[in-house]
Amino acid sequence: MKKIELQITGMHCASCSTLISKALMKIDGIKEANVNFSTSKATVSFDESKVKEEQMISAVKKRGYGAFLSDGKIDVKKQENMQKREKKKLKKKLILSTIFAVPAFMVGMVLMWIGIDVPYRDYLLWALATPVQFFIGWDFYKGTWIALKNKSANMDTLIAVGTSAAYFYSVYIVLSGSEMGQYFEVSAILITLVLLGKFLEAVAKGKTSEAIKKLMSISPKVATVIRNGKEIKIPVDEVVLNDVIMVKPGEKVPVDGTIIEGTTSIDESMITGESLPVEKKKGDDVVGATINKHGSFKFSATRVGENTTLSQIIKLIENAQGNKAPIQRFADIISSYFVPIVIGIAATTFITWYFGLGKELSFALITAVAVLVIACPCALGLATPTAIMVGTGKGANKGILIKGGEALESAHKVKAV
Repeated sequence: MKKIELQITGMHCASCSTLISKALMKIDGIKEANVNFSTSKATVSFDESKVKEEQMISAVKKRGYGAFLSDGKIDVKKQENMQKREKKKLKKKLILSTIFAVPAFMVGMVLMWIGIDVPYRDYLLWALATPVQFFIGWDFYKGTWIALKNKSANMDTLIAVGTSAAYFYSVYIVLSGSEMGQYFEVSAILITLVLLGKFLEAVAKGKTSEAIKKLMSISPKVATVIRNGKEIKIPVDEVVLNDVIMVKPGEKVPVDGTIIEGTTSIDESMITGESLPVEKKKGDDVVGATINKHGSFKFSATRVGENTTLSQIIKLIENAQGNKAPIQRFADIISSYFVPIVIGIAATTFITWYFGLGKELSFALITAVAVLVIACPCALGLATPTAIMVGTGKGANKGILIKGGEALESAHKVKAV
């Protein structure tokens, strides 16, 4: 079995990760496909004799998303920049949406409640709601279309159907000159509130990579290598296997290796938690990013780049943040059935109030819209991955390495340590 990582682009809600995971699992030869919305990555275990990477990328692209093979390197800066771009985009949309939604709320509800009549009120509300519905809310329609193409439904479906029902009903009321109330402000406010939720989500996602960033910051950037009998300083990334490296008192050990000359004591608390320095002599192993306390020594590099102990720890934390806990798998199953059931309940609500109990069309429609919008399963799909990312991140900050969601979830059963 081979394991690879795909970088996914274009995901905009937790349901997208479920959709991509299902698409990958349909391919013969794939044993496991874990798609993490929070890190925008898919970890796939597969039989390379049955399936190729290109088939997986093609399957993801057919679902309307982008995918490319990740080099496996943990580029925190790149992830941070992606998260910053996402946050900036959502912030702009939220501000723009608020500029239209707040006046719509004031004119459509507040002024009406206190008895102030605004001239051409309905047309003004129509003008305020339209850019929110179709320009700012365009991503919800895009998400709905992608889901429909895949014979599925997601959170975007609920938002798009709910707000469109309120908007187009209001257009009908205004154009027909009916005395019944319109609900333009409802669609504008709902889209703004959902965007607020997405923005807060993006802020939380940005904070979860802090643990990895801190670990990467303790790694030394420069190594003193002996080449052709001379000591030269080079970036740690350029150190190769069997390079002879010189470490002086107070310096950090650049990579993992074995001492070939000298004796010293090294602070290994970063790895072991042991506060007292450990005595080291010729033949002993040293670990990258630990601190040399006293003597100078030379060592031969045995593990460099992605193979060093620190890199493996960072990788472990990133994988742990991407792993699904059993409760999350359960939430994903519920999410896949949730949206069609909610749409069915909304339709039943409308039919019951309008045809069964004889209520007016506006009342029946708004009750159906309320069911659609209030039932958005964002929290269902986001609560567990966020908890895992924050939990493993906090653990790493305290020096506790948690191998994955499953270990974290079963830890509550521990009675004694």
